[in-house]
Amino acid sequence: MHMRSHIIFNSITLALFFSASAQTQFGKSANVTRDARVDVLVDKQIELNGQAIKGRTTIEQGFRLLIVSTNKRDLALDTKSRLLKNYPDQKSYMFYQSPNFKVQFGNFKSYKDAEKAKLDLELDFGKDILIIPSRVEIRLEKEMEDNQ
Repeated sequence: MHMRSHIIFNSITLALFFSASAQTQFGKSANVTRDARVDVLVDKQIELNGQAIKGRTTIEQGFRLLIVSTNKRDLALDTKSRLLKNYPDQKSYMFYQSPNFKVQFGNFKSYKDAEKAKLDLELDFGKDILIIPSRVEIRLEKEMEDNQ
């Protein structure tokens, strides 16, 4: 133990010695000046990014499809992978609620839209799909297209 503390002490001493010699070799300090307009531009960009993200999606009450609820993680991962591969335009979600892994699909604003998707998915995943109420992400661009 005594040897270990001696090694640590010597390491710290050497580190301090080399850092002191490095400061004297390269000068005491460096002054960096920057244009104040850079800060204004950075603040403006942060504001614009926040507005862009906020403006794209909203969280609303809607519906999702419960595709599978299982205690087998591999089955849940396989199901989610198949959903991503076959339906890349919709989001899929995997949650763990002890003791089950649950795979949910879609962000549907209306029950009718969820029913349509359920009929399509039943061919690949069977008739055990449930429509469940959920907080969903609604893209504003898509909502505007649907209204036109």
